Amino acid sequence: MRWTSYIGVLFLLAGVVCVSGCGSDESGDAAIPSFFVQQEASSEKTDVDVYWDATYSMQGYTTIPEGNVYRNLPDGLEDVGNSMGNTKFFRFGEQVQPLEGREHRHFSEVGFYDETITAIHTVVDTADTNHLSIIVTDLFESDADWSNVAKKIKDKYFASHLAVAVIGIKNPFNGDIFDVGVDNAKFNYNSGNNPERYRPFYMLIMGHEGQVREFLQRWKDKNPGGNEMQYMLLSGNLMEKAPDLSNMEIQDSKNIFADEKLNVTDKRVKEFGINDGDESVELKTAFHYQPLPNGCSVDISKSKPVVHVYSLQDGEWKDSGKDGDAVFNIQENGSQTGDYQLSLKFTPDKTLNKDQINLVYAAVEPGYNGLVLPAWVKQWNMDNPAGVTPENFDGSKTINFMHLVESLKDSVLDAAKPALANMTLLIKY
Repeated sequence: MRWTSYIGVLFLLAGVVCVSGCGSDESGDAAIPSFFVQQEASSEKTDVDVYWDATYSMQGYTTIPEGNVYRNLPDGLEDVGNSMGNTKFFRFGEQVQPLEGREHRHFSEVGFYDETITAIHTVVDTADTNHLSIIVTDLFESDADWSNVAKKIKDKYFASHLAVAVIGIKNPFNGDIFDVGVDNAKFNYNSGNNPERYRPFYMLIMGHEGQVREFLQRWKDKNPGGNEMQYMLLSGNLMEKAPDLSNMEIQDSKNIFADEKLNVTDKRVKEFGINDGDESVELKTAFHYQPLPNGCSVDISKSKPVVHVYSLQDGEWKDSGKDGDAVFNIQENGSQTGDYQLSLKFTPDKTLNKDQINLVYAAVEPGYNGLVLPAWVKQWNMDNPAGVTPENFDGSKTINFMHLVESLKDSVLDAAKPALANMTLLIKY
């Protein structure tokens, strides 16, 4: 079988493409690949790499002892990291430098912060995707070039169906905050011991989704109370287990029947046959929507049902070449909140290629505005307008935080193509 650029198209549509578990039909047609619609979130032992922002803007988190969780963070991260594998620490400013022995414990001291340039994008370039990588930072990036950081995360993590989580932690702060307002002013901010004035710092956790989720849970278990902490997970999965034909029961069908000639082994992909080519095919199923813990919720009223049809031609998956009439719909199902019905309709003669194996991939995508960020993101955000002064500056919020997080949200939508629910059909027509 020759795999060409068409596999790249299907990779974006349906997740990971694999040639294992293939079979052939009775007439000896080309093998059928198994299309994995979502990245499995399995968890295994992993090395944990902690990258610590050592620039001047982080000094202020170390200066007030009372209520300070930041000063205990090196030990806390080491404990959780070692429970998952081996933990290594790095410091970064413009460059990334590995730390030896117990050097990382100096991050609780004011004098350890002497870098003048923050280059989070260099950390993303350096990070090993086979490890769980954690970046400790206030999300300040020199030259305010966060778009470059988001693009690098998109290309390195989301495009490979890996996950990124954000943990925000409020902490007492007394120090300088840089690049405030259009004049890039420097302000001193002192939260004192007032929790309402505590300034947030962040941990970006990047890696395989199962390991990212495991870290979030272990961190929560270790930090059940104290200072305010908030969580957000971005990945190609929108639910614990994506609704698909392996776990959704077909409730009604017309002009279509289950078939097994192609020996498909992936339970998420179902083989069907057609009774009449010019009669409409209908397939109905249902699912219950429950958001992924710590993940973004989906506004289903803004969701985008889509259908893609491909056929196997000369050993390659190609667009069917037909305009087709396939329609995929989602609607509320009954009175219970979260219950939805899916219906797929198409006319075989208009949508499928005869004497070929066809792949019909129908999915409910969240759409550009359908993925909803947690409310805390907006609450922790401060715009960076002209005319800001030390008197009206709110150091308890992060400048342009909404923009930073929305950049990550747009990146995961574009690269990982998350689907709320999907139906994947193979049809020898």
